[in-house]
Amino acid sequence: MGAELIKKTTASLPKKHWPKFYVMDAGYDQNKNYEAARDALAKAIIPLNLRNEKIPLEGINSNGTPICSMGYSMVYWGSDKDTLKFRCPHVSGKVNCPFGSAWCSNSNYGLVKKVKVTEDLRRYSVPHRDSRGWTELYKQRTSVERVNSRLKSYLTANQLHVWGIKKVKSHLVINLVVLLLGALATSQSNKNAA
Repeated sequence: MGAELIKKTTASLPKKHWPKFYVMDAGYDQNKNYEAARDALAKAIIPLNLRNEKIPLEGINSNGTPICSMGYSMVYWGSDKDTLKFRCPHVSGKVNCPFGSAWCSNSNYGLVKKVKVTEDLRRYSVPHRDSRGWTELYKQRTSVERVNSRLKSYLTANQLHVWGIKKVKSHLVINLVVLLLGALATSQSNKNAA
């Protein structure tokens, strides 16, 4: 269903207004959704659904982070287009490796692994899964879900008593206005209390 929604979204918009990211929950964690997002020139921000997960490939953990030769998860160090860069966790200051950086690399910069996102669109994403950028994007989805929940729970969006798309849209717009006014009133009262 996610792939069809992505196609409908891009079909109804001019290319310059296409979304850059599609943020979905773990239920949409399927290759076809990642491919549809890539075809729409966007990135898919979807947490991995590990329920049906087989053992991850050797040398990477379940979220797609490479593992160094000592068994530590490497540190995400940014991306360049469709290539993710990971650095030695010891040199990055994340772990205290008993062998130091000399164990895996002669360089003072430490071991670097680069991974092409196109190797496995589901496993690798830009920004890297669970990085700060990825988490900030995913938080936007959860805030939208909270708004939807409030509309359904407190503002009768689940129990419409009107017929016709225009009346339903009007009803929901009024609900959104009430929700915004409530948020503004709460914000104002918090400012006055402080």
